[in-house]
Amino acid sequence: MKKLHKQVLSLATLSALLLTSFTGCSKDAATTGEPTGDGKENVTLSLMIPSHPSYPQEDDWEVIQYVKEATGVTLDIESVLNSGSSFDERLNITMVGDGLPDLIFPINNNCVKKYGDVGAFVNLFDHMEQLPHFSKWYESNKEAVTPYLSADGSLYQFPSVGLQESNRRGWLYREDIFAKHNLEVPTDSESLYTVLKELKTLYPDSYPLAFRSELAQLLMIAPSWNTDYFAANRHMYLDENDEFQFGPIDDEFKDMLMFFNKLYEEELLIPNFLTLDTAGWQEIMSTEQSFITIDYLSRIDFFNGPMRESNPDFNLKYMPPPKGGDNGVAMFPDSSVGLYGHIITSKTKNLDAALAYCDWYFSDEAVELISWGKEGETFEVVDGTKEWIDFADQTELRIDTGLSCYGFYQVYDFDATIALFSEETQYAYQEAEKYDLKTQPILAFNKEEQKVVNTTLTSITTYVAENISKMLIGELEFSEWDNYVKTVEEMGLDQVRTIYSDSYARLTK
Repeated sequence: MKKLHKQVLSLATLSALLLTSFTGCSKDAATTGEPTGDGKENVTLSLMIPSHPSYPQEDDWEVIQYVKEATGVTLDIESVLNSGSSFDERLNITMVGDGLPDLIFPINNNCVKKYGDVGAFVNLFDHMEQLPHFSKWYESNKEAVTPYLSADGSLYQFPSVGLQESNRRGWLYREDIFAKHNLEVPTDSESLYTVLKELKTLYPDSYPLAFRSELAQLLMIAPSWNTDYFAANRHMYLDENDEFQFGPIDDEFKDMLMFFNKLYEEELLIPNFLTLDTAGWQEIMSTEQSFITIDYLSRIDFFNGPMRESNPDFNLKYMPPPKGGDNGVAMFPDSSVGLYGHIITSKTKNLDAALAYCDWYFSDEAVELISWGKEGETFEVVDGTKEWIDFADQTELRIDTGLSCYGFYQVYDFDATIALFSEETQYAYQEAEKYDLKTQPILAFNKEEQKVVNTTLTSITTYVAENISKMLIGELEFSEWDNYVKTVEEMGLDQVRTIYSDSYARLTK
């Protein structure tokens, strides 16, 4: 019988608790026997994971059995349906309770920043002799580990690499519509405006450009204008002089806002772009209402497959990023990022087993197994190349097997995902890498610095988001720009810049 997935109620309030020690015990995990001859522990470990709404965790997933057979570990899984912030909310409750699991697999490093320096998690650097596979991998991948480090240099979360490539985003356009009307693919903001105007003339009821995710897409758009926006774990960008800048007060940022405001005013940009949800965006992109967007590259197959059943010519295709403004670049931020990975809680009663279990994920055996499954069951080798057996796409694979789902990967062979893509999407991934800008550093802050982030920086980003939203839709005149910039600076921006510089200096010393 399949597990009933737990959906966590939103918290009205979660008190800020200062944890000076963790007195609660982890969940009991009964050892089921002595270590086997091949070193497997035969132990039960409790694991807390988020569960994706599109492929919720199932107890009968093949990947769970694969991992058990390979490691001897039986997993006692608590899955939290991850809608919005529900997993983080449930995790916060767990962290201040008395029943910590042995392992947690978050899809960010928020809990590490919040609880790592108060003794909640095991510092992996203290146990490298028990982590032979990870230690070997670490020596060749220190750059990939850097974003996971805490301010004091500790490492509380096993770094993950490979599957982040599925987060890669880019510009997408309706190639069939462009071909039908002999339209030129835009290469800069001026030609983008021109082609949007042409599309509006051809399709008067359309809004040729559409994107979702509120202001989040500015993080993808702004670097092409030689500026930046902010994200949950990064608020300033490192410029060519290795100095930290705050994008939303750059002149280039103003130029970008003015450009998109013009698109909004001329009905070239969908009017509800600040509130458009995924379902609404999917609806307009699957019809002749919008023709250009920014989103995950995997959306190419998401649309093309189903839409070609009724419209064989339908072709959503990758578009190289257009240069923004006079000072921009025809480049795109590296969006193949994400901080995933197992965390071992400090009160586990099975530390050795937990270390061995997580270390296994960095072995060659594990990389193949958690990426491809088992030969003859999920894949076969044809002329020396692995090919999937009877899976149409990655979503179907995840639903059926659990492969590449939260909690069951660390080092991932992205070729396994590429093999499920159409030629159009494979082309998009190959092309998109050519336009990657240098990845911006993700920094860790000490307690005093984190206070500034939680107070001063939060106030600044809230003010910025409110005001640029108003500018985009014409509720705040651009004549107010200088006052807006002055206000941001007076709210303590120099203090924020200092903590970013200090943190980066620690990271690079």
